[in-house]
Amino acid sequence: MTSPNEWAESKGAGPAEEKAERQRIYLYFYAHKLGIGDVHVYVVAPNGDGVSGMDIGSAGNTEKMIAFLTKVAADLGVAPGPPAVVPHPVSVAPAAPADSLVLHLVSRSMAGGSWHEFPSENWIVLSKAEWQQLLPAAGTARAASWAVPKPVAVKLVEWIYPQNEEKTGVNRSRVDIADLKMTLVTLENGLARARIDGQVKLMHSFYPGGKAEDFAISELSGYLDFNVAERRIQRLRLVTDKAAYVGTPFRTSLVSMSRDTLDALK
Repeated sequence: MTSPNEWAESKGAGPAEEKAERQRIYLYFYAHKLGIGDVHVYVVAPNGDGVSGMDIGSAGNTEKMIAFLTKVAADLGVAPGPPAVVPHPVSVAPAAPADSLVLHLVSRSMAGGSWHEFPSENWIVLSKAEWQQLLPAAGTARAASWAVPKPVAVKLVEWIYPQNEEKTGVNRSRVDIADLKMTLVTLENGLARARIDGQVKLMHSFYPGGKAEDFAISELSGYLDFNVAERRIQRLRLVTDKAAYVGTPFRTSLVSMSRDTLDALK
């Protein structure tokens, strides 16, 4: 998640006009005593004038927020209408080669309040050379079990932690343990299913540039369906059995996406 401060502050990555507009709104609210803060709700009229503000502590209370917005709408005489922004997916699958394996990851804290109220999403793309390493070695389809090579395992698990503050989109995790073991459970008519068991330990600081040893520790389970003769993955499902980030429990699911599903999401 990128905050407006990190995007539009003087040293942020946002364009100059957005930085100037942020500063203008801030100074308007300050001059008119409407309340200010680095983390604050600013309601601005269509002409750019400030209307009302709310501190983030109060805004986190659903009842207070609804009452606040209802009053603003009444004061402005706003008539009901269609949404200004049509609902749409906010996390979009990246462009990927047709022979790649695209996986969608959703993770959220099991505690309530603030950051914990919303899930985080990430997309993982494995090239053909990478996803084939999830399969048993060629000619050993009946292998009882096999381990996923660490570089591919790391790529699968390095995003397994709950939502936190992010402004670059570049993963900063340090993966200490990424053990994924496959165990064949069925093989019939050329189609196989392998159970997945995993252990993960990674360090990921809550804030960008943070130096705290914030660890996410997980136990994973799932399955992999694949066509033996074609060496083609049909589906992969992976979830956390147990997981905690700095002592707070969280849950994660990792799901492979079919090409039809990806096309439908565009």
